[in-house]
Amino acid sequence: MTQKVQSCVFCNIEPEKYIVEDEHFYAIPDHKPRCKGHTLIISKRHRENYFELDAEDAARMQEIVLKVKKHLDEKYRPKGYRLLMNCGGAAGQIVFHFHLHVLPYY
Repeated sequence: MTQKVQSCVFCNIEPEKYIVEDEHFYAIPDHKPRCKGHTLIISKRHRENYFELDAEDAARMQEIVLKVKKHLDEKYRPKGYRLLMNCGGAAGQIVFHFHLHVLPYY
């Protein structure tokens, strides 16, 4: 299932850094967190942004989001969440491999 692009930073993250994963996605702490618990959910297949996910990946994304929320609820007990995707450079996307920011709020 995993498709890698050699020059892509998200394609080359070691599985030991994953905090949650499933067949389609993995989650890691953001290396420049905006808040305590800031997590990235990243597709295992190299897709530039949300609009390039296939139907199966898009449908399965809810499962990993809920797994990440459970992990963050248990570890940090936030009061709320913001889910954020930047799709395209004009929208602020810097790494062109699909990722969803999960930002806990306190």
